[in-house]
Amino acid sequence: MIAASGSSASRRLVALLLASCAPAVVAEDSAHYWLMKINQAARTLNYEGVFVYERDKQIDVMRIVHRYSDGRRQERLVSMNGAPREIIRNDREVICFLPDEKSVLVEHRKVDNKTFPALLPEQLQALDANYNFQLGKQARIAGRSAQSLQIKPRDKLRYGYQLWADRDTGLLLKADLLDTDGQVIEQFMFTQLAIGVSIADRALEPETGGEGYAWHREETVGEGKANALPRWKVAELPKGYRLTSHIARQIPTRRVPVEHLVYSDGLAAVSVFVEKSDKSTVVGSGVSKMGAVHAYSRRVDGHKVTVVGEVPAETVTLLGNSVASR
Repeated sequence: MIAASGSSASRRLVALLLASCAPAVVAEDSAHYWLMKINQAARTLNYEGVFVYERDKQIDVMRIVHRYSDGRRQERLVSMNGAPREIIRNDREVICFLPDEKSVLVEHRKVDNKTFPALLPEQLQALDANYNFQLGKQARIAGRSAQSLQIKPRDKLRYGYQLWADRDTGLLLKADLLDTDGQVIEQFMFTQLAIGVSIADRALEPETGGEGYAWHREETVGEGKANALPRWKVAELPKGYRLTSHIARQIPTRRVPVEHLVYSDGLAAVSVFVEKSDKSTVVGSGVSKMGAVHAYSRRVDGHKVTVVGEVPAETVTLLGNSVASR
């Protein structure tokens, strides 16, 4: 359990952040107060535990260790079932160890790559235009008292969430992703959890050092901020979506240059990948689905365009059909 003084300090920090980013006073225990509390807890607390991830009737069990020290975040995830894998994350990169394949994948950490329990974006102010927020009932999860919170989209082009946060610290204990009919399509939930614990350096190191493994590193060819001009664009965007980043890079497992554009409304994010292809390259058409993720591909001016996101099929189709070269 986290000390009472730490909990009080967390509340004061949340209150100060809310006051600095919103002109109006936000009441404690309002929906927006809990959004900020959830956001801060996932990034600035030390915690370790086990959570389950369920989608398409499949269940993955993951052990997580998270440490925040001197303004730096470090995290280690270990799969507890299925093929063995370990993921090491810090503020700069993501390293995935795959022992069965004797390989390691190294990628740059993306701003829009949100993972449980840090599912909410760092900037929350822009969400009101596209989502409604409402506090729900209290519950008990992983042996802890939890506050529920609903995030409901204002249209059918994005998903909603049902969240449960620890009453003491704000750490997210459970998250349901809801489709446009309100049905659960993806779920995360802690089954064991310790908050405010001391995390040793050894707990953040992988079991294998990767000696003798094939290392695949993501290579950046060129990158730009959202206000720079990419070679490709999406002409028709859903309300609230904007270009948040674009980068030209090499796929770690293939020596193919790809332009990667990310569009987000602050909560939902959609990636657009564009790579050159000749007529012999097979480009599937239409929408495919895995869990909550939809993907849409088509050929445009000698290029393969793939749109991927944890959004409804209608959204990836809309973006995919409006991708064009500048």
